Amino acid sequence: MNRNNSPQQNSNEQNSIESKYLMSTVGSALVLALAEIVERRPQDPIEYLSNWLYKHAENERVKRQRDDETKQLEIDRQLAEEEQRNKAKLKNEITALRERENNERKQRELEEKRKRDAEELAKRHKEMVNVPPALPSVKEEEDVFIVEFGETDLHRQAAVPGANLSKLLRESYHSIASRNSEGKTPRDVAVDAKIQENADQIDEYCVELLHNGNYKALNDLLLCGYAELADYFAQQNITSDDLTREGETEQANYITQEIPQLLKKIKDVQQAIRDGNMQNVDMLVDRKAIALYRDKEGFCSLHDCVDSRQFEIA
Repeated sequence: MNRNNSPQQNSNEQNSIESKYLMSTVGSALVLALAEIVERRPQDPIEYLSNWLYKHAENERVKRQRDDETKQLEIDRQLAEEEQRNKAKLKNEITALRERENNERKQRELEEKRKRDAEELAKRHKEMVNVPPALPSVKEEEDVFIVEFGETDLHRQAAVPGANLSKLLRESYHSIASRNSEGKTPRDVAVDAKIQENADQIDEYCVELLHNGNYKALNDLLLCGYAELADYFAQQNITSDDLTREGETEQANYITQEIPQLLKKIKDVQQAIRDGNMQNVDMLVDRKAIALYRDKEGFCSLHDCVDSRQFEIA
């Protein structure tokens, strides 16, 4: 048995533990209460202390309640914000879903419309084939110009620095109006590749066609959507005044009158088709080549008819 562990020492340790407990729980309140009793010196200190402790306990309870309410309000606020975010997210998802469904529906309707148009056009074509052809009412031309669409040899060579395009231009001048999958002509390809000399070769060849009076070739290019031709003549400083001074009055008349008239006629035919004006179409299409026009996007008269649902005109 440890002789140092005496009853007196055990009692002191027990008192120390109890004192620490009291100080940690009610010590600060008692200190404040006793200090106030000393300051005010009430007639009944015991009753005063009792009332003071009761009020202090009530105040602490109210404070805890307020703290709990504040915490609960913060929790409720966070929950409300989270609910709003979820609602907004759900709303956006619903909106996106509806838009996707609408787009899919419109796409299906468009595909169905294209299918119906194609079937209608095929039906009309079959009916027209079975009808004996009427006498031609337009001027028949020996050589109807058909342009090649897609990437041509001229497209590929136009992107090669130092290429000699003269042979290709003479063998297949119609390639000048051809457009690749991006809708670009060989001249556009040369300009995009920053090879101006190749673009100049194409422009100079067109100028050569003009000086030689080869209006058939120039008209073919215009009818196949190469409407930029007049602009390129201007870039090459080819003016009607210069042509007239050089004795080329016919060429001057071509660039000042015939080119604008032909481009206007193509636009008028397109508009007449869209309007469904068969009378104007008959009046404007005085040559077979006019009926075979194409625009910059490669759309021809039949495309415009189908797009405008003018199957009778087609």
